[in-house]
Amino acid sequence: MQPGDQSTSQQPPVEPPAAPPRSEMIELLDMIWPETGLQTRVRAPRRPKDTLSEDDAIELQIDFLTLALTPLEFIQLASFLRMSIDDLLDQHPSLQRAVINAFDLRD
Repeated sequence: MQPGDQSTSQQPPVEPPAAPPRSEMIELLDMIWPETGLQTRVRAPRRPKDTLSEDDAIELQIDFLTLALTPLEFIQLASFLRMSIDDLLDQHPSLQRAVINAFDLRD
């Protein structure tokens, strides 16, 4: 390299990893709550048992809103909602019957 020459040995830009191919989704649960008409649905990628990863997205639909969460985020949201229900019941124990009915739908 001669003085004044600029280096041309720059490395090409690193490409981000390709997104995993969109896989077939399976419906875990789809419910319309009879008391309110609230429509809820959960879908997850079809994977062999115990191979779901943090690169996968769980789709949570609540009426017209859809959230795409990693499996850990989905579990954390469920935990948050459970703790919120506990706190709500501490403040308003008369809602206990609604909670019992909501958790008793599946036989």
